Amino acid sequence: MHNSAPTAPSQQVLVVDGDAGWTDLLAEYLRAEEVSVVVTDNCDEALTAAKNLQPRIILLDADVRGGDGMQLCRRMRTLSDGHITMLTARRDEGTTIAGLAAGADDVLAKPISSREIAARIRAIRRRLHASPADHTVGSYSENPPARQVFGRLCVDIARREVFLADEQISLTRTEFEILAMLAQRPGAVTTRQEMLDAVWGSRWAGSITNIHVHIGHLRRKLGDDPARPLLVLNVRGIGYRLAV
Repeated sequence: MHNSAPTAPSQQVLVVDGDAGWTDLLAEYLRAEEVSVVVTDNCDEALTAAKNLQPRIILLDADVRGGDGMQLCRRMRTLSDGHITMLTARRDEGTTIAGLAAGADDVLAKPISSREIAARIRAIRRRLHASPADHTVGSYSENPPARQVFGRLCVDIARREVFLADEQISLTRTEFEILAMLAQRPGAVTTRQEMLDAVWGSRWAGSITNIHVHIGHLRRKLGDDPARPLLVLNVRGIGYRLAV
């Protein structure tokens, strides 16, 4: 494992990939922006780095040498709240769903250039440094309350905390951002494309599979039956809204 330069966790990117030429070029792009890149192709080293360094962004090859990338992603998610982007040479929807189910925030198909990944990381960093309110779109009050209550559900946007019947619920960063969008537009519909643009970025080229999987995770954590949801409601063909 090697580190391009010591820096604060908020400026660190952990890359788990065995392609030395590709990762060296990526590190070069990011160093120009004063971002430290920690690189390893070893599963144990990756877990240690995720736990000790708490990087804000993790880039993980699903086909990491000598290990199971999906299992590694699941273990890393228990150690870190960082944004995990999984890379995979498999382009089928099943792999995308499996990666998201393992805890990834995003799944991208390989091959992909170091320059494009650097641009995506740049966009992720901008979103991570923004407040949750900055991620919302569409029509709602100009100054929505920082704390929204919907029956037993309380969403504290300022503190990035969620409570269900006074019990704190642990959400991933992406799950929270989706819920924050819905909470700031109580009763109003948020389209899937609006979610993609706000949470993943307007230049992100992907499918709504990401939205479906993360909504499913969010519903389960909130005790909402995915088959008959009562809280996070589906608006057929359009998007989602919170029941009020």
